[in-house]
Amino acid sequence: MRHVLQVAICLGMAVFSACTPASDQNQTKVYYDLEGFVKKQIALLEKQKPMVDKAATIKQQTQNQQTREVDWAHELELFVQADLNKSAFRSSYQVSQADPLSYTYTLKPEEDKLTVRSLSIQLDSATRQPRRIEALLRTRNLLYESDRHVLMTCAPASGSEWRVQHYAIDGYQQLRFFERNDFGVKATVH
Repeated sequence: MRHVLQVAICLGMAVFSACTPASDQNQTKVYYDLEGFVKKQIALLEKQKPMVDKAATIKQQTQNQQTREVDWAHELELFVQADLNKSAFRSSYQVSQADPLSYTYTLKPEEDKLTVRSLSIQLDSATRQPRRIEALLRTRNLLYESDRHVLMTCAPASGSEWRVQHYAIDGYQQLRFFERNDFGVKATVH
């Protein structure tokens, strides 16, 4: 009897879960699919393990590093966060195009609580892959303030796979009543 009850509960859950709305991943993308592109780059970089020259600056102290051991999901997390394809963002951005290969998404003034302020993507004419991605992320509340400017350039790597070539992250964080902490990362992927 207990087994029958468990099966009935599982079937009931399956029926109700089939009626729930599609997740953000299954919905039609209104904006460029930045998250999808960056996640493919993360998988490619984890597989290839390219050499990376990286300079990280925190509070005006710079540390240089050359390595193949990079946590790409962590390293490119801000680019994933800059993706605009979330249900709540559907009508939050103005879209402009300087040309057919350039997209600029700018946060509408009435949506000032959202983190991603702007996102620009320039596509390659032959591959339609991003050549340049640039975003401004801003967080402000009573206790905390932060700006992050992220920039990524991509091009064919050896073997002609489209891949990240350079990325940079600059910004600051400031807790109320504490000093502002400026930071930056500049990296070249070989």
